[in-house]
Amino acid sequence: MISFTEQVYLRAATSDDIPAIQAVDMAAGKLFDATDLIDEGPDGQQPVPANVLEQGIADGFLWLAIFEPDQIVGFVLCRKQSPDLYLEQISVDPVVGRRGLGARLTQKAIDMADDLRLRGVILSTFRDVRWNGPFYARQGFEEIPRDQMRKWMFELEEAQSHSMDVSLRCFMRRPGRFAKNWIRLPSVEKNSSNKPVAEGQKT
Repeated sequence: MISFTEQVYLRAATSDDIPAIQAVDMAAGKLFDATDLIDEGPDGQQPVPANVLEQGIADGFLWLAIFEPDQIVGFVLCRKQSPDLYLEQISVDPVVGRRGLGARLTQKAIDMADDLRLRGVILSTFRDVRWNGPFYARQGFEEIPRDQMRKWMFELEEAQSHSMDVSLRCFMRRPGRFAKNWIRLPSVEKNSSNKPVAEGQKT
């Protein structure tokens, strides 16, 4: 007998997939309804905006989990945040949850980072929610200490603070295959000192 996981394959998203992606996003978001961790505002839960998904498609960073023959049951959305890949979101339809799709989509993000020879994958998540921080820890992610957070992380945290308690969240990183190739130059000038560069690459 063919298992459920064996009937699922990954493919890049297209613009025609956006309504189905948003439906999966809304279904997955309902898992947070009982946690009271997210203030969804007066209009309630909203899906990932179409323009954000379109950008992910254009960049090649939006991939889908497809249940044969053509049902979208999950997705992973990333963006390049050099020297890392930022994992913006993974959503899996709760109907097929807890069957390994989250781990498979996480691995896709790791593979994309490796394909681009980036340092690794970074994400922001709730530290203690079972399917957030603990799940990613099992995939090899470790919490980033606040004194190692970069400016864009604090800016994202500020944006998140309008709808959630960011003290309950953290940034996590999983080094990729090429992590050892990255170095951090010592501070010299305020506007250029902390720029991470890859060994063998021009700055």
